[in-house]
Amino acid sequence: MRQYLRKVRASFNGGLVVNPGGINLHEMRIAFDVTRDISSSANSATITIYNLSESHRNSIGKVFDNITLEAGYLPPEGGGNVGIIFKGAVRDVQHTREEQDTLTTITCGDGAKALRKATISKSYQKGTRVGDVLDDIYSEMEKQGISRGEWKLPDDMKEKTFKRPYAVCGLCSDEMDTLGRGHGFYWSSQNEVLEIVPGDGVIGGVVLITPETGMIGAPTITDNGVRVTAMLNPEVRPNRRVQVKSETLEMNAADGMYRVSEVTFSGDNGTGAFQMALECEAVKGGKVDQGLPK
Repeated sequence: MRQYLRKVRASFNGGLVVNPGGINLHEMRIAFDVTRDISSSANSATITIYNLSESHRNSIGKVFDNITLEAGYLPPEGGGNVGIIFKGAVRDVQHTREEQDTLTTITCGDGAKALRKATISKSYQKGTRVGDVLDDIYSEMEKQGISRGEWKLPDDMKEKTFKRPYAVCGLCSDEMDTLGRGHGFYWSSQNEVLEIVPGDGVIGGVVLITPETGMIGAPTITDNGVRVTAMLNPEVRPNRRVQVKSETLEMNAADGMYRVSEVTFSGDNGTGAFQMALECEAVKGGKVDQGLPK
C-alpha cells in the first residue's frame, strides 16, 4: 500500500472525538508515544493534544476517563490503514503552555484498572482444571473493564489439573503471573482485551515489513531475533508475527519470520517522525526462539 497522509484520532468515552472523519487541513495536532509488549505490565501511552477548548480540557480525566487512539495513513485515492494503536484509561492529565499553544498531555494505561483493582479469593479441590481457575480469575478482571480476547494455551495445559488443592488470594494479575510462570504462557492486556499465548507461540496473522512497505534503515540482528524500525502500521501488535525482508537478514541466513515482543509507536500528525520500533523474536518451525539456554 502506498502511504501518504497522516491521520491521528483520539476518542474519549464521554463523547469527545478529536479529528473525526477523513483528512481535514485544519485538524488539531496530536503527538503520541505508545509502548506495547507481551508482558503482564500495563501497556502505556503519552498523548499530547494541542489547543483543546477550555471546556474539553476541564472534562478530560473527569468525565472522559477512557481514551482510544487511532493512527495511520490515508492515501488520497481512498482506503488506508488507520487503526487503533492504544486503548486504555487516563491516569493523569497536565495542561501547559508552549509559546502560543496550550498543550494537554495525557498519560494512560492499558487495562490498568483491572490490573490494579481486580482481586480473587478462592480455594480449589485436587483435580481442578487449570483452565477453570483461569476462567475464574478472568471473571473478576472482566468486572473491572477488561474483555476476553484470543486465548492460545500451551498444548499440554488444555486438560491439565492440579495434583493437590490450590488456592488463589490477592490481585488477579499476581495470580495470572504465577500460573503463567508455572505453565509456560504469557498473558497481557492489548487494547483492554486479555490475551494468552504460549511462551513459544503466536496468534493472528502476518504483516510484511520491507523497504517497499516502509522499513526505515536496516534491521539489527539480536541474539534471538531482530530490531527494526518502519513507518507506522497499526496492524503490528504484540504476540503477532511480522515477516522482515532485507539484504541484512539474507546475508545472515535469517528467514525473516518473527513474533513481535514489543512495539513502540511514536509521532504526530504534523511533522517529524511517524513510525514504529519493534523488538522481535525469531519464529522457526512454527515456534518462537525465546533465547533460553539449550
